[in-house]
Amino acid sequence: MENLTINSPKNVKRYDCIVDYRNNKSLSENGVSFHWWGVEGTSLHCHNFYEFFIVTDGKAMHELNVKVSTVSKGELFMLRPEDCHQFKMIDGCSCSHMNLCVTKEFFHKICDSLKIDVETLERSPKLSLSLSNDEMKFFTDKAQLLNFISKDSENARYTLMCEIISHAVASLSLSGELAKLNYPEWFAKLLENIHSPKMISCSAADVYKMAGFSPPVMVEYFKRYTGKTVAAYLRDIKCAYACDLLDGTRLTTLEISAYLGYYSLSHFNRIFKEYSGTSPAAYRRRSKM
Repeated sequence: MENLTINSPKNVKRYDCIVDYRNNKSLSENGVSFHWWGVEGTSLHCHNFYEFFIVTDGKAMHELNVKVSTVSKGELFMLRPEDCHQFKMIDGCSCSHMNLCVTKEFFHKICDSLKIDVETLERSPKLSLSLSNDEMKFFTDKAQLLNFISKDSENARYTLMCEIISHAVASLSLSGELAKLNYPEWFAKLLENIHSPKMISCSAADVYKMAGFSPPVMVEYFKRYTGKTVAAYLRDIKCAYACDLLDGTRLTTLEISAYLGYYSLSHFNRIFKEYSGTSPAAYRRRSKM
């Protein structure tokens, strides 16, 4: 690291130091790197690469482009090249976080593969996200795997780091897209729950129960914010999931139907044909061809 002054966003001019990706072997050779950070604060610094950090325990003060906030367990942040930041410990509190770094070139490749526009993502007013328990478990489980993979298995470590970063980028991008829709926070959270794999078999009655509103009220909210009824919205996400299962698994149509909460095969076949224009069996045959 070296002391210098460079151009930076939002009139932040002075940096104590800049962290250069070329000084990190994994980052310079593979385009990605991972490490844990804890117990200490940091000096004010910036990077010439992208950085993602997830607070895994405790809390700390975080200064980002002269704005100071408290960060705590379960929060994901994305830092752009030349963002200026530092961590400051809070008296009586500990804090640890996982840190994922990616070079500019490799970050653009990841975004291209996910069909995400980098400039649009970078202009998002809030490049942070409070993770659900399931999302937090995904990231911590993957990070723990990195600890067990031998240093000699560079290909496996590289693949795993790419998976973690891709998931972080996708989560932040989706969060930004949902924010544009002006959903109330409770409604955005409800949609997040509905889209999670563990809720893929839920019914309209389950949605009413989760939201705590009567069916007529929820139907009105869904029409206002999604343009669809609750039943139509559920049908579309279930059928989209069915397409993935038909493409990528050997599950039978009956097994897929039951997995999605449709216990009448004829009913599932009918709604799938309404959605895709073809039967599940014909869809699978066409996919394999």
